[in-house]
Amino acid sequence: MTEIGDALRERRMALKIDVHEVEESTKIRAKYLRALENEEYNLLPGQAYVKSFLRTYADYLGLDSRGLIDLYKQSGDGREEEHSPFGVRVDQRGSSAGAGAKRRWIALAIVVLCVVLVLFLIGTFGGGGGGGA
Repeated sequence: MTEIGDALRERRMALKIDVHEVEESTKIRAKYLRALENEEYNLLPGQAYVKSFLRTYADYLGLDSRGLIDLYKQSGDGREEEHSPFGVRVDQRGSSAGAGAKRRWIALAIVVLCVVLVLFLIGTFGGGGGGGA
């Protein structure tokens, strides 16, 4: 399926615009423009960049950017999760795959801290025993 790349390339060629001219106007590097035209999305920095570059490039060429982005999402290349530059999987909300375990450890640490604090307060201010004289 090369509908997106073909649409971009054909429109650019029909307008007789060189990739370097598009690069100057859109500030998108020529290698990324070529990657879009060849549908080599893995050469781009991430899914957000693919969508942003695709939108900018399509708008520059006078194409329907929303339609192309929808087509990109439907193609399966617009997958729901991304990879951070550090190799940790990141879902669309931006939380890493191990964030749930990290949150559980933080919650456990807070509970332990509260128990220790309560025991300290009881030992310091209360529990003197019964009564006085």
